[in-house]
Amino acid sequence: MSEWRVAWSHQIDGPVNDVKVDSNGMLICTGQSLIALRSDGTTAWRSDHIFDTYSAESSESVVALLTGTSIHVFNRSTGSPLSDGRSIPGGYREALYRTGGGWIAPDRGDHLHLFRENGRGVRRLRVGPTRMLVGWMDREHLLCLDNDGLLRCIRLHGEHAQRIIENRRWTWCSRLSGGRMLMLDSSGALFEGVPNPFGWDEISRISDGGIDPHRAIRAGDGWWIMDLEGRIRHSIEDSDAGFGEDSVDSFHSDGSGVIVSATREGLIRWSESLSLSGKRVDNLRLLQTEERKRLDWMQRTSMFESAQEAEEEGLWSRALELYRALGREEDVRRILGLQEGSE
Repeated sequence: MSEWRVAWSHQIDGPVNDVKVDSNGMLICTGQSLIALRSDGTTAWRSDHIFDTYSAESSESVVALLTGTSIHVFNRSTGSPLSDGRSIPGGYREALYRTGGGWIAPDRGDHLHLFRENGRGVRRLRVGPTRMLVGWMDREHLLCLDNDGLLRCIRLHGEHAQRIIENRRWTWCSRLSGGRMLMLDSSGALFEGVPNPFGWDEISRISDGGIDPHRAIRAGDGWWIMDLEGRIRHSIEDSDAGFGEDSVDSFHSDGSGVIVSATREGLIRWSESLSLSGKRVDNLRLLQTEERKRLDWMQRTSMFESAQEAEEEGLWSRALELYRALGREEDVRRILGLQEGSE
C-alpha cells in the first residue's frame, strides 16, 4: 500500500466550495473567487466574480467555472477569460469536459447544455431529470445517473437518444475515472464496474457494507472514498492517506500520486505519495502528448471549416490552399474542376 504525506497546507480566508487538481496545480473555489495554485502552493492567478463560485472543472488547457447562474471558461495557464459567461435561470448543477473538446452542463430542470471549448453554446438537449453526470464513454456517449437510480447512456450524435444500460438501481455512484466507476446498491454493497453503452464490460463487488460514500476519487493506488462525515478511507485497504479522523468537505486526485483536500473553513492540503510520483510524471507526459494531438485536431478542424467557407464564397484559390495543406486531394481536384468551369 502506498504511503501518503502532506507536502504543504494553507489556511485561506472564506469558505471553500470546491477543489480540483491537474498537471498545472490546484484550483480552489472560495467565496466569490477562483484561485489557481501551482504544485508548490504559490498563487498562479486569481479570478474574482460578483457571485459565489461553487464548481470548477479542468481539461488541462481550459477551465470551466460555475458561479451564480453562469458558466465561464478560462485559459488554464494564465486565467484569461475565453468567454463572457453563459447564464440561464437557476444556473447549472455541474459541468463536465467533453472528450475531444467542449463542455456539457445540466441545468436544474431536465436539459443538458452543450458548449464549445471556449464556452460558446452549441445546443440544448431535453433528456429528462438527471441526478448526476457520471462520465463519457466516448465523445458521443454520456453516462448519467437518473433520479430513479438507473444508469442511462445518452447518445448525443444526430437526433439524441438514450437507453438504460441495466435495470439495477443504485443509491450512489462515483464519476467515471479511467473507464471505471464505483456504485452502491440499496443493501449497502459497494461495486466497481467498467460500463459500456449496453451494460458492463466487467463488474464486481468489492465491499459488503459499512461504507456511506459521499464522494470518491481514483488515485494511482485505487479508489479513495469520503464518507458522509468527511472522513477519507481507501476502498479496499485499511488506510486513511494520513488524514486520520480529520474531516474534509471536498477532495480530488490527479489520478496518480496527488490528493488535494479542503475543509469548509478554508484548510487546504496537498498530499503526495512518493512511491507513485513516477507514475504522476508518466501521466503528465501522456497528458502533454494528448494535448498536442487535440490541438492539432482542433487546428485541422478550423482549417477545414475555413476551406468550406472559402468554397461557398467562390474563393477558389483560398479553398485550394487550405485543402492542399490538409492533404485532401479529392477536394483539391473537385475545386480545380469548379474553377475551370467558372472561367
